[in-house]
Amino acid sequence: MANIILRETIGGKNKMPFCGFNEKMLEGLSAFYEGLVEHGLIDRAKKKGKSVDEILQKELSDMQRFLKEIYRIEDPQKRETVETITNHAISFYRYIEKVGVDNYKLFAQGLTDFYRKMDDKFYSELEGQPEDMKDLAKYLNSIDIGGQE
Repeated sequence: MANIILRETIGGKNKMPFCGFNEKMLEGLSAFYEGLVEHGLIDRAKKKGKSVDEILQKELSDMQRFLKEIYRIEDPQKRETVETITNHAISFYRYIEKVGVDNYKLFAQGLTDFYRKMDDKFYSELEGQPEDMKDLAKYLNSIDIGGQE
């Protein structure tokens, strides 16, 4: 959950689902996902003369090896940031492995829709409730992320 408290409004209407993810943030995530696939897999596969699946497996392996070395980053905030973005990329690549690279745009859209629904549920119904985070986690089980086979 993003730690944003202010609501952006345009003409009195919410510009974002509620207080967490706004369109700019979701567009940024979509661009990140597209870059992971288009640059990190497809372009690299072409340049190296390998299959996208071979590159995907290499990327996953490299990132897993890197995670084992992140403890060497001395600054705790820098270490956490690098670890978090690496884990996020790994998670996305594992989904791509599951749904197929041809479905990455559909899946990326499903994932950003998932974030919207998570945000909306929390800020419109659950925020401030005694078990808000528990209920949010349970709710997320019911949301399908598009593009999965």
